Amino acid sequence: MVALPDGHPQGPKWVVHETTAADGYAEAHYDAAGIRRVPVLDLVQWQHAPVSNNALGPDDVLLVTGGGKGIAAECALDLARTTGVRLALVGRSHPETDRDLKANLERLSALGVTFRYLSADASDPESIRAVVNEAEAALGSITAALHAAASNVPQLIGALDAEAFTRTLLPKVTGLENVLAAVNPDRLRLLVTFGSLIARTGLRGEADYGVANEWLRGIVERWKDQHPACRCLQLDWSVWSGAGMGERLGRLDLLMQQGITPIPIEEGLRILRELLKRNLPVTSLVVAGRFGDPPTLSFDRKELPFLRFLEKIRVHTPGVELIAEAELSLESDPYLNDHIFDGERLLPGVMGLEAMAQVARPLHHCRGSECFEDVVFRQPIVIPEGRSVKIRIAALVDEGGSCRVVIRSDETGFQVDHFEATCRVGQLDGGSRTHDGAGIAPLDPARDLYGKILFQSGRFQRLRGYHCLRAKECVAEIAPANSSEWFWRYLPGDLVLGDAGARDTAIHAIQACIPQALLLPIGVERIVTSPLPDSCALFAHAREREATVDTFVYDVDIAAADGRVVEQWRGLQLRRMRDVDVTGAFAAPLLGPYLERRVAQLIPEWNASVVVEPDRRLRTEMQRPDGKPEAAREGWHVSAAHCGGLRLAVAGPAQVSCDAEDVAARARELWRDLLGVDGFALAELIAAQKTGNFDLAATHVWTASECLTKAGAPPGSPLTLVQCSDNGGVLMASAARRIASFESPKAPIRVFAFLFCR
Repeated sequence: MVALPDGHPQGPKWVVHETTAADGYAEAHYDAAGIRRVPVLDLVQWQHAPVSNNALGPDDVLLVTGGGKGIAAECALDLARTTGVRLALVGRSHPETDRDLKANLERLSALGVTFRYLSADASDPESIRAVVNEAEAALGSITAALHAAASNVPQLIGALDAEAFTRTLLPKVTGLENVLAAVNPDRLRLLVTFGSLIARTGLRGEADYGVANEWLRGIVERWKDQHPACRCLQLDWSVWSGAGMGERLGRLDLLMQQGITPIPIEEGLRILRELLKRNLPVTSLVVAGRFGDPPTLSFDRKELPFLRFLEKIRVHTPGVELIAEAELSLESDPYLNDHIFDGERLLPGVMGLEAMAQVARPLHHCRGSECFEDVVFRQPIVIPEGRSVKIRIAALVDEGGSCRVVIRSDETGFQVDHFEATCRVGQLDGGSRTHDGAGIAPLDPARDLYGKILFQSGRFQRLRGYHCLRAKECVAEIAPANSSEWFWRYLPGDLVLGDAGARDTAIHAIQACIPQALLLPIGVERIVTSPLPDSCALFAHAREREATVDTFVYDVDIAAADGRVVEQWRGLQLRRMRDVDVTGAFAAPLLGPYLERRVAQLIPEWNASVVVEPDRRLRTEMQRPDGKPEAAREGWHVSAAHCGGLRLAVAGPAQVSCDAEDVAARARELWRDLLGVDGFALAELIAAQKTGNFDLAATHVWTASECLTKAGAPPGSPLTLVQCSDNGGVLMASAARRIASFESPKAPIRVFAFLFCR
């Protein structure tokens, strides 16, 4: 197709040039200066356009041609209800003989809309002039017009004759010309015309209808040039579901089979309302769902980046939607061998985030910090050995500019959103230093964590140690990457989010805070990140926000060595997958978080920290004459104990104390002397309710008594049994004090006791 200025002497030359150069469908527009332009679709950010101060209101009269039935009638009714505008509806049908028209008019009356229905043929200028005069006499001056009159009888171009062609043109083209000739142009401040996407894409059997809508657009654009005070809007709609020509012609199913997604009535009405509220930078708009990739219509597409997860592009509508696929296997994605959980190679959540970022970025044009919200890791993606798995990453931009992204897999027939998130441009909240330069805790991750409570290896095994480790807080140091090779050497290797191994390490470092359970991430409220470097050490500071029996929620900051926060996770949810056989295999620093969580199970008010370390460090804490350590923090209480080469300490804002003792066999008479009559009786009661091991029960009572003494309780303060738990815990009480004690399940059997005073 070649569009030329009327009578231009170079016109024939341009046509010959375009015809000989074309390969398939081509379209070119020349202006009077000979400048050649090719039409392309570009996304209009209409949601951000300024709101018009000249919107429809109760003082307006809207003339609607073709307004008795179909989408025009639905739009007119919606505008009347939402703006109060008065309606002058014009159509060829008569309510006496047309049941659908009669029903629509009854709806208008029932809703209290002010309207007149006038029967006329839009292609007859005298008839249109008459109904305009009649409408203005009844309703007032016409200030707006919505032209939707149309005729469409699909037929192949070989069967199309001049009479049929003219019959299609009359209501659309001649009808609009007649309306504009009949109304007062000085009073008309809004002109809306309903065209069709077919004018842009073409459709089998719709050549005449496509031309009619193309010419309609030309009339609107000329009117806009001649009447700049009149807001003009030409809407080339795709097919609607539930109303309109597609429904009437029975072509909706066929169009959907061709990949055309119809517009629901409510969505179409909402879009029209929003468009009329805003001052738009353009006159002509296409409003459509998916409509495939027709050869007659081009987008202003920029070249997509060369990235791993953009392996195959299935759908790309710039600024709106991008669907890509990638084939994953152990050969193409060797990092999968470093992420084996219970014998299954799982796509790591951090690589899922990377895949979502690679697909979302071309849509929302992120150049700085990336923000993920409402992240859900719903179902693992498993890549079996010797087979490949195809994942499909689908991203769709909403009206607010956010991009919703999901990852699906052919293992579930692309019917499950395994991972999902909302992506947008973000900004870090700022933050403080994540570590204080203190020495690393006496814990060797390679020896004490990996292969025991951490399953990661290779690229994801980067945990160097802890500067702080508590049940509800930790500061972990992450080593630089040993290798930056994530994919097969012939695949693009860039990661837009930076070091995925460091990101995964920051998450699984929290595992040491809950060493008795194996955890996997299931969701995150919000992540803000800039590309993580892989050449330097990083520090992850994690703080527990809340916890239930099976779910733990943490906030995490990842920072550089200078304390500058480079990534933030808010509301990271970790779910208990299964329990771990614990105490006997634990390194000493892991006992602190484990014991602290066990105390909280028996004493919900517990708000103190527990630390366990090998008892070989030089003790530099200040001590009182009775041996109790002085608290370094004003208003806090501290207590310490030493047993079997371990140093146990507890600190908190309430009165606390602790003790630890190896279980040893002693004569019952000796126990009676140590515990006293009441303590001995209490030990007998605990032994009866537990395993029958009196030495173990007596050690529970002994450590509880020691806790009372350290807490300053008067000598001989009574102890009573509150409960014996199923997992080896005993809860005792003395006035307002509660003492929880626990035994280790493996030799040497040891009892740890903790006192808390509310």
